[in-house]
Amino acid sequence: MTEQRQDPILIVGGGMAGALLALLLRHHGASAVTLVESHPLTLPDEPPLTPSFDARSTALSAGTLSVLDELGLAEAIREHAAAIDTVHVSRRSRLGITRLRASEEGVPALGAVVENRWLGFVLLRALYADAAIQVLAPERLSAIRRLADGYEATLESGRTLTTPLLIAADGAKSRTREWLGVSARDSDTGHDAMIANLSLASDHQGIAYERFLNDGPLALLPLPDRRFGLVWTGPRDQVDAWMEMESGALLKQLQQQCPAEAPRITGIGERQRYPLILTHACAQAVPFGVVVGNAAHTLHPVAGQGFNLTVRDLVQLACTVGGASAPGKLSLLQQYVQRREQDQALISQASRWVPEMFRVQQPLFAHSRQLGLVAMDILPGLRQGFARRAMGL
Repeated sequence: MTEQRQDPILIVGGGMAGALLALLLRHHGASAVTLVESHPLTLPDEPPLTPSFDARSTALSAGTLSVLDELGLAEAIREHAAAIDTVHVSRRSRLGITRLRASEEGVPALGAVVENRWLGFVLLRALYADAAIQVLAPERLSAIRRLADGYEATLESGRTLTTPLLIAADGAKSRTREWLGVSARDSDTGHDAMIANLSLASDHQGIAYERFLNDGPLALLPLPDRRFGLVWTGPRDQVDAWMEMESGALLKQLQQQCPAEAPRITGIGERQRYPLILTHACAQAVPFGVVVGNAAHTLHPVAGQGFNLTVRDLVQLACTVGGASAPGKLSLLQQYVQRREQDQALISQASRWVPEMFRVQQPLFAHSRQLGLVAMDILPGLRQGFARRAMGL
């Protein structure tokens, strides 16, 4: 008697979360995966140009790098990434600085920063190298229909697919999430993030800077070739002004906000802005369906935890369903959700209250906040505990 072949697990969304999940599912025993992406995925001659793999950079924690190492991808990613040896955290015009160092944690690096285009290129190259992963791009779903043991998905091309598990990884405005019957709450912070690459007069020495200002945090992320990736957040009218400002004037204002220890900035590349609208799915699992990545939760960019949190989600999901005979069974999916809820809640809450805490201007509160930074710098145990959490270890 021959064993009946299981239909592929179906992932909708070929951005970083969807691509990595396909690889993880295969690594953890899934016999076949189909990935549907609405944009073309170019390979192998040039980095992809889909919206997910744009000019932004991603800070990969040590934990995320270990996952990529397990998949055999971290070495290629490191070819065009900058290691984070130290994280320098400070508050402008206030006492208190803390530094998180790789040497104190006994790791080669706290993480690394890579541009999304290169990260996407490495992920897609691995996807196309696996014959058991079918990539359909550009392609879209036009409808889904619930079956007794999964879903039937109809594509805009007219093709139909059946799957025991349908995974929504198509972003914060996910149509697939809506079709699965999962609603989401959007919280508009009223702030935007301005993103750009900066050229430097001297080497950054692997130091990432997180600088808390009155209107929002400023992050300087080390990149190869004496560059920083800038993430500067603030109220929308303030970001309007930054976007319209002449480059010389903007660089002068930016340099004034940076820590004195940071290298001098000599140039700024193309500026882009992204609204800080935080999305939270009201459920992450339904029978035969899961919501992951930005479709499940988006975070404030402070501390660069969004993608790293998603990676931990994806690893747990792949471990839970990858080798299962019935990967869409609700009890199995609920196990995944339960195993991830504590980490998700902690990181989500921290990403909300840390920027708010540093914006409060009352003298007593500001003083206690600065004592916290001083304590972290003086007490290795407190600092290392924070570092281990940030590294995803």
